[in-house]
Amino acid sequence: MRIRELQREEWSVVAELIHVSTNAWYQANLNRSIFQQDDASGCLVFPEVYEALDPGCCLVAEEEGGRLMGSCFYHPRETHVSLGIMNVHPDFGGRGVAGTLLAEIIRRAGELPVRLVSSCMNMDSYSLYTRAGFSPRQLYQDMYLPGGQELPEPPFAPERVREATIDDVGSMVALEEELSGIRRKKDFQFFLRNEQGVWKVLVLEGLGEGIDGFLCSIDHPGSNMLGPGVMRTDSDALALIHAQLTGMPGRQPVFLVPAHAEELVASLYQWGARNCEMHVAQVRGKAQEFRGITMPTFMPETA
Repeated sequence: MRIRELQREEWSVVAELIHVSTNAWYQANLNRSIFQQDDASGCLVFPEVYEALDPGCCLVAEEEGGRLMGSCFYHPRETHVSLGIMNVHPDFGGRGVAGTLLAEIIRRAGELPVRLVSSCMNMDSYSLYTRAGFSPRQLYQDMYLPGGQELPEPPFAPERVREATIDDVGSMVALEEELSGIRRKKDFQFFLRNEQGVWKVLVLEGLGEGIDGFLCSIDHPGSNMLGPGVMRTDSDALALIHAQLTGMPGRQPVFLVPAHAEELVASLYQWGARNCEMHVAQVRGKAQEFRGITMPTFMPETA
């Protein structure tokens, strides 16, 4: 196989690859699909967003005949490199495609830590990363509120939650660095420019100076999720989740919450939330211990 960068004219091919490979695994192992079964167009969100955010940072594996075997996006940041969605076409399973793509991204990362959030349900994926030197750091519950669920009253004064502005970026960067030890200023600027018209960013003003949390979201046919987000406490997270869900009537976005956050998880159960999967944050290299509440997402996977 040959490893090279994705070309613009191949975006639809990669979207189809993501659609086919992801749905095939979920149908075979969890008896459900992630993406609409007969339409791969929603998966264009991956090349569209990631090439706008990190141009040239998608690797593809190409067989001798020119067919794409697999793909993987990655996101270089000042403090780390984040591994994005990895896919191998079912026709090429067992050929070492994912391992070859992963090895090349690790090589390109150099001395920087490499981070990812992977499914706990997929043992092949989990084994791929742990064999490559990644170690589990944080367990997450994937949750959602079924349709028709009525939200309770906000956990505390809703006036502390507001839409973010570009002036909040510095505070968002500082809070995430304090709690997670990473920096990704360009992501927050990207969300707030919102050139795709799909992002929403909320901040929770602190009782003193600065902010106590922020939570982003995406509402797109190919991805409807809350995150990324960072908050100091469980109640801060609840306030921001409540505000984001209130702004998405009729939608059922998925959101990842730390399994150890007992108060947060219990409150979400009281709201009627259900689990749909489990994920684990893994790091290859040095990493600060997670503090507060972190809420990763699959769009974009930059933490």
